[in-house]
Amino acid sequence: MRAYVRWGIAGACAAAIAWGGAVTHNAIMNGLRIGKGVVHTGSMGYSTDTAGGATAVFSGAIALGTSSAHQAHEGAQAEEAQAGKIEARAWRGLNVTGAPPGAALLKGPWARGLPRSAAAAAVEKEKADEPPLFSFSVLSDVHVMASDPVSQRLLRAALADHHALRPGSKLLVLNGDLTDGTERDYTSLLKLLGDVPHAPVQATMGNHDYYGVWHTPSGGMDTTQMNPAWSSQQAVALFDRMMGYDKPYHELVVDGYRFLFLSGEAYRDVDASIGEDAYLSPAQLDWLRERLDDTGLSTAERRKPVFVFLHQPLPHTLDGTDAERGVVQHEQLRALLEEHPNVILFSGHTHWNLATTSQVKRLKFTAASSASIRRVWSGENKPETKTISQSLIVDVYPGRVVIKRREHTSKRWIQPDHVID
Repeated sequence: MRAYVRWGIAGACAAAIAWGGAVTHNAIMNGLRIGKGVVHTGSMGYSTDTAGGATAVFSGAIALGTSSAHQAHEGAQAEEAQAGKIEARAWRGLNVTGAPPGAALLKGPWARGLPRSAAAAAVEKEKADEPPLFSFSVLSDVHVMASDPVSQRLLRAALADHHALRPGSKLLVLNGDLTDGTERDYTSLLKLLGDVPHAPVQATMGNHDYYGVWHTPSGGMDTTQMNPAWSSQQAVALFDRMMGYDKPYHELVVDGYRFLFLSGEAYRDVDASIGEDAYLSPAQLDWLRERLDDTGLSTAERRKPVFVFLHQPLPHTLDGTDAERGVVQHEQLRALLEEHPNVILFSGHTHWNLATTSQVKRLKFTAASSASIRRVWSGENKPETKTISQSLIVDVYPGRVVIKRREHTSKRWIQPDHVID
């Protein structure tokens, strides 16, 4: 790429471009040459030849304190200069961010002569201070039971924490294992949600939401034999009726971003081999394939993240997913998601600790777990000995998604955040 930009600048102006750390001065008469990884300082009235590198090309004349012929534009737009995957965005003073591992600024930390490490930190702070387009919360394994006050207390605390942190959140996702499968449990859950402020709720089914099949007519639990008066079909119908859906999978669009909610559709009473895994019908997989089809979309639309939710994780993705199949049709689902690197798949089910195990991973798509509200398990696949309650807050920005992990009992963030771009 080759571009010419005339700058009329009264006094010295520093154009700092830091990529790869090379810093040299290559001033030439009445102008200077800017190449990849070079920082130059010039004086006035020069012509810039930008050649041979991943440099940002600024549109329009840019001058600070000069004649009207070269009127200054704070916040002038920068055109993207692609070298690999570089997003050049101009903010005040032409603060170009998104060009790893550095940035280009006419005004800001680099132009102020800060050391590289301090300037990079300042750039990151600017990004951190940028408000997201919107936020949403992901909770799973709340396991609300009418007979379990602890489950209700922990969910109340988590909801209060989420509301305090993101009062303007667009969405609260309950990603499976909402209850233990009875209408009394759903009634307790809905009453609790009615008592505590929160974002609009969307939900998926988990394996425990089929557990009505283990309840005895007297109200007890017996996992040695199934209740002949209960079935998977009734469990799905109960979930749909209590949560307001016409089927256990559905789509939502929030500010132009797609959210796809999947659910297992059958349990052991239909086929004993299903076990605790999610059974996805051919109809549901076809529905998902149609929703993910990006034929005819612009490049920008293809790059926008698509958020997919399923209670059970795909096997061999996150820590704790190697011991179970997770999804009966896991090969089909994985092949489908791998065609779409912009997909972020959220799951729960394993309960594994967000702080001590790896629960966000970049694969050909991104996989992320929200642990559990009711009970967190360790990397040894055993319940933690102290009360821990964890979930996710997701902040959506132009060009990136930040997944933040939260521990609710101590009200602390689990660092570092995961940035998906």
